[in-house]
Amino acid sequence: MTLVTGAKSPPIRHVEDLPDWPDRSQLSEYTGIAVQTLARWAVEGKGPRITKLGGTAVRYAKADVLEWLAQQMAASA
Repeated sequence: MTLVTGAKSPPIRHVEDLPDWPDRSQLSEYTGIAVQTLARWAVEGKGPRITKLGGTAVRYAKADVLEWLAQQMAASA
């Protein structure tokens, strides 16, 4: 499991670069969706499913992100 906190990592340009448990800023960098939008979607029950670690740290399972992206692409086809 890859969980990056506070360390400066290389840019996330490819799915291989996305950590197994990205935070909002990492997911935002990968998708181009603003951090604020991802936060709002989490409250509204939209977007990829979130997981709270320790009750406060929000992360996204990479598998859930990829599944959600595939659904979005299928819906817009």
